[in-house]
Amino acid sequence: MMRTQISDVLMPDGAREQIAAIMRSRLRKAGLRGPYAEADCDLGKRMAKLAGKGEGAYLWGEPGTGKTYAAACAVRLAVLDGTSAKLVTTSRLLDDIRAEYDGGERGALRRAERYRLLALDDLGAERPTEWAIETLTRLIDTRVAEGLPTIVTSNYRIGQIRDLWGGMAGKRVASRLAGACRPIEVKGQDRRLG
Repeated sequence: MMRTQISDVLMPDGAREQIAAIMRSRLRKAGLRGPYAEADCDLGKRMAKLAGKGEGAYLWGEPGTGKTYAAACAVRLAVLDGTSAKLVTTSRLLDDIRAEYDGGERGALRRAERYRLLALDDLGAERPTEWAIETLTRLIDTRVAEGLPTIVTSNYRIGQIRDLWGGMAGKRVASRLAGACRPIEVKGQDRRLG
């Protein structure tokens, strides 16, 4: 399918700029800023295709190998196709949910449960408290039950997440991730270090 670019359509003066501004706003709301707002890579396109079929992905590997960039690409493509999508770090999502208890914006968990595509970045970097594990397990359970694809990035293999979180809770979430996401190891050198 060939996509029509905004620049390919004849529009009245200023309309193209308005559409571009709306798209930038949508990308920001989806968690895409800086280079992530323009992320474009083969792995990201592959993730977008998987998500389009209702399948999630679990990208794991060393820091700096492009996991977040690939997830951002998939989210960007979803947004461009008019799909509700979000890229958020696990720690940030947990902070947003916790802030609700102190009068912050409500509904962070409900929104995360409902996005057509959620990219949960840096799983395993959060402090594995009982509350954090329960909250993330609920999120993953809900998305699996609703058939909504989730892209997860982590420096840990799924089995390592199980061990990191420990106990039955770690086993449950690892099992659900393994059932809902295609595990993909992302190899390479740390691009940030050059």
